Amino acid sequence: MFDRRQLLASTAALAVAGHAPLALAADKPPIKVGSVLAMTGIGAVYGILYNAALKMAVDDVNAAGGVNGSQITLLQEDDQLQPAQSVACFRKLVGEGAVVELGPLTGTSWETVAPIANAMKMPALCFTASKAGISAPPYALRIAPPDDTAIPEGVAEFMKLHPNVKKIAIAGDAQEASGAAGMELFAKMAKELGLEVVATAAYQTRTSDFSPDAIKLRGANPDAIFVSSLGPTSLPLVKELEIQGFDKPILLNSLVWAGAGFIHAVGTAGKNVFTIGFSTNDADPANPKYNDYVKRFIERTKTTTNLPQPVNVCNTTLPYDTVFLVADIMRKAGIDGTTPPEKARELIKVGLEGMKEFQGINKITLRDTGDGHIKCHLLKANAQTKQWEYALAPDQRIKTPAAFKTRG
Repeated sequence: MFDRRQLLASTAALAVAGHAPLALAADKPPIKVGSVLAMTGIGAVYGILYNAALKMAVDDVNAAGGVNGSQITLLQEDDQLQPAQSVACFRKLVGEGAVVELGPLTGTSWETVAPIANAMKMPALCFTASKAGISAPPYALRIAPPDDTAIPEGVAEFMKLHPNVKKIAIAGDAQEASGAAGMELFAKMAKELGLEVVATAAYQTRTSDFSPDAIKLRGANPDAIFVSSLGPTSLPLVKELEIQGFDKPILLNSLVWAGAGFIHAVGTAGKNVFTIGFSTNDADPANPKYNDYVKRFIERTKTTTNLPQPVNVCNTTLPYDTVFLVADIMRKAGIDGTTPPEKARELIKVGLEGMKEFQGINKITLRDTGDGHIKCHLLKANAQTKQWEYALAPDQRIKTPAAFKTRG
């Protein structure tokens, strides 16, 4: 028989022993964390993937007791991959009392939101955008490694695998900030390595006919083509090059590794395709935390998303790590759901300023630019398994990271 007096006595005993009664912890208001992702439109294949990782992280933090007795509530906004909408979403989250914002996805949107984050004194953490030089400390930091380190690391391994490449062509989305910046970095790398650039093709984000670009690139007879654009635009270019008989290596920057669509749709055109990243779906003997994440994330996305299976984990560990990074800062700063948003934002900003590295699933080193660094490697498309794989064996990969300055 249920004994109410016994229950009350047990609860009091927990309090005396130094444990907060569950009822009191549950009575605390939640901490609001905002996210800006492209959940519809051309970027939905990215947004849905990263949203699954954010939700999994929030669920894991809350299941472990939350932050100082408060649960985290995720406020989600859809910017449809439009920079103006990213700003509107960001401002809305500030007004709704979010203490930190996670996202947006692209370099164009991040470049637009970062200065506003400082003006509104609202911490913002980007975990994707690849264009270098657009973070804006102290409020706007990027956890992801941008292309100024990722491209040199990927190209170095590409050239190790393809030492006979002497002439390259460069293509990319000149309309999107990360795409255009990646093209410039590919050209810079070519100059440093003594490679001849025999053709350049610049297109727009919503280009639908890539036959003129493919004709131009193939006609220059390069030994390889370097491409910088998101998956939805890289995919039709790669397929058009296959149709036109181009049968040489194609290196795409991390914009296609990140996301769920490209690898599933590339088919036979992927036989010569490479990209740049720092993880695959394969187990990592040295990182059991990563292996557990991969298993749980793949299972979760089967039931909570309509993404093509098997989902490629790619860089989804970064939004997951970002939630835990923020939770750790809030926990140490004594933030809970009763902390006024303005005070919580300032405390989170102070915590970010003092951070030099964070060890989650990934070891993230913070650079003086306000960007993160994780050592990147060359990946190869496997059209049969529809997954990215490391192109080089572990003992063949280049372990020296690209040069950068860490926080002093």
